[in-house]
Amino acid sequence: MAPPFPETKITLDYPLYGCDFDPQDPNRLFVAGGGGASRTGVGNKITLLDATSREKLQVAGEITLSKNEDNPTNLVAGQRKGKATLLYAGINSSVDDIDKGNNAHFRVFGAEQAPSKAKSILGARISELSRSTLFSSQDKDAYQRLLRVTQPFAGAAQFGAVATGLAKESQIALFEVAAGNNAAPRSMGVLDLSKEAADLDVVQTDKGKFQLMYCDNHNIYTLDVAETSTTGEPKSIYTMPDDDAKPSFRCIRYLSPKFAIAVANLPSPGGVVLYGFRLPKAGREDGVARIAVNTKLPKRKGAKATGLAIANLSPISTLGATQGDTQFVIAVANNDFSIHLYSLDHRIMGDVDLLANLHPLQVLKEVHPAMITNLCFSHFSPPKAPTARTQYLKLASTSVSNSVVVQSIPLKKFTDRSGKVRRGGPPRQPRYVTALQATSPSPTSMLLFFAAVALIFSILVQGVLEVRGLAQPTVGGHKWLPSSIHAVPATRPAPHAGFLARLLEGSNMAQHKDGIVLLDSEIPGELKVDTTHDGSARSWEELAPQQQTLWKQRLQKSGHWAEDMGTVVFKGILFGELAGAVGAMVGG
Repeated sequence: MAPPFPETKITLDYPLYGCDFDPQDPNRLFVAGGGGASRTGVGNKITLLDATSREKLQVAGEITLSKNEDNPTNLVAGQRKGKATLLYAGINSSVDDIDKGNNAHFRVFGAEQAPSKAKSILGARISELSRSTLFSSQDKDAYQRLLRVTQPFAGAAQFGAVATGLAKESQIALFEVAAGNNAAPRSMGVLDLSKEAADLDVVQTDKGKFQLMYCDNHNIYTLDVAETSTTGEPKSIYTMPDDDAKPSFRCIRYLSPKFAIAVANLPSPGGVVLYGFRLPKAGREDGVARIAVNTKLPKRKGAKATGLAIANLSPISTLGATQGDTQFVIAVANNDFSIHLYSLDHRIMGDVDLLANLHPLQVLKEVHPAMITNLCFSHFSPPKAPTARTQYLKLASTSVSNSVVVQSIPLKKFTDRSGKVRRGGPPRQPRYVTALQATSPSPTSMLLFFAAVALIFSILVQGVLEVRGLAQPTVGGHKWLPSSIHAVPATRPAPHAGFLARLLEGSNMAQHKDGIVLLDSEIPGELKVDTTHDGSARSWEELAPQQQTLWKQRLQKSGHWAEDMGTVVFKGILFGELAGAVGAMVGG
């Protein structure tokens, strides 16, 4: 089956664990990985790929790293220093250095552009600029598992955070990379965690200020950080409700300073849920995040999310600007080697920001032959000048199978005509959205379901009426209904107490001091009533147990008494003796 979007692939000579696009150039894709400190012969590398063509990927530059050190576990492209794009990576030092208590796990590289096409055959130059230790723990098993940085803005510092993996004492370290020529990070403090962070993200809220957000399996926390100092403690803004189907957070990302998106995995037999959160207002200590939108990915047995990436199709271009109407594109990688694409709208209605229309776009199946290790979107910036050329958003993914795949998602211009236009004011400005229409829930399927249920019920009722002879044959109910419905139920007189009550009401007890006498009859189903007796009649209490049983059976068979009436209705009545065997009485 042909892929739904233009797709390019390349297979390198090492397993891949990190990838990111150049924030200033969507055609430059950086990937990293390797075999670690081993004797397998698989090197550790960072490679620059040229993704200009939608038909093939080309290697445009590469750096081979030390075989004595660990492979890069993550890679993020940051701001530009002169002509070089900064690359931040997590690489553990050699075993010897770690044993000595020195693990310079945070590396900064610079990737320069080839100066001209004539020299491009030599490739872009990638070189290491600095290495640092940000974690305070000297745990030999720990490594830099998570790495995130804020959106780069010209002339502004860039903030970031890293988190440990496999550490006995989990930590998150904060850092800043200044806007000057110095590429080395400045440590801004370390957070000690009671549980390992499942994922984290950072967003710049103002000049010199940013916010950290991280999650463990069931909680989300935030921490406001200033450039001058890190004050306060992380505050919990959301806790997963405690129930049997309690999902576990896997990934989390900022959409803007006001909203975040998270992906969570359901317990066995599996499943994935996407949550859009409205974050509490800055400065509110008791603020909590609230679910604004959510949806479940198509259910597949054992499905688990392994990665998350988002793209803003109308991003802010200056620090401190307010996010306007936009569409976000969301990619979720699964353990079945598929990628699920969703779209999400951000709208401003008066003074209120809203998230809406979290709908599926496309499922990319079997993107890689093995586990997907990372995925990222290119940084889309709308063209400054009007153009008729189709714009594309690129989605890259990497795998332990050494493969890199880039999907080119076509975009189109969109003009929101629901908003009011002030007379004499500027015209509505178009923005970009995905050319592929998202699949929104349709009421048609639900209506068809209820119509089918109503039709089946009507056929069943018609069939029963036909069998009972209460309707003309139409659906042939006698052919397919069970035989038990065909059978005519045996009729039995409805038991009632009226017979015994009328005996007592209709008789003048004053005239017949002996009382009403109920006698046996030779006619089946009938009883004789008399007001005189020869002294053999007895009240109910005086009857022998066998006679009581026989009289109950006789009255019940003739429809004059039932078990639920009790024996209180026999008060005031005398009973004659029933002759013969029990079987004869029942038969008679």
